[in-house]
Amino acid sequence: MRTRRSSVLILLALCLASATSWAKLDRGIVPPDYLGKTPSRDEVRVSQFQGRVVLVTFWASWCGPCRRELPVLDALKKTAGDRLEIVAVNVKDSTEDYRLIRRQLKKTGLIFTHDTDGAISDGYDVKSYPNLYVIDQAGKISAVHIGFGDESLDRLLRDINKLLVAPAAPAATAAAN
Repeated sequence: MRTRRSSVLILLALCLASATSWAKLDRGIVPPDYLGKTPSRDEVRVSQFQGRVVLVTFWASWCGPCRRELPVLDALKKTAGDRLEIVAVNVKDSTEDYRLIRRQLKKTGLIFTHDTDGAISDGYDVKSYPNLYVIDQAGKISAVHIGFGDESLDRLLRDINKLLVAPAAPAATAAAN
């Protein structure tokens, strides 16, 4: 009996460990490349920003913290310039709601895409909003931020600043891993 119970516990532990190891994207992982299409139908990919820090945020118009986050991210983009790219992937919104928010932020430096079928957010294992990934210059996830508020903004700024002052890792290193 004891051997059977031990076997079941070991099997359960292995299943949980393997499920959690690939169930979410975490630091050091190369995320899915495709981030959708812009309103002008241009494809957006993480790989096109190699050598720059990239923020990918998943948001919805009905999400209050998301609505507060977008203008802050726009200000970050304006401050950092070409060293930082921000892709705002809209999820779970109708085309009309998505267009309304884009119109409100029409003079933004953010790159907007619309995940109409949820495939992009599923690839990033998004379960709540806003959900933001910081991707380093080599194309690997450096940090994950869920939610938005003063405390999370401080952490996000620290994470971005660490990357902006650090020398970019060679692209060949990221491709080899």
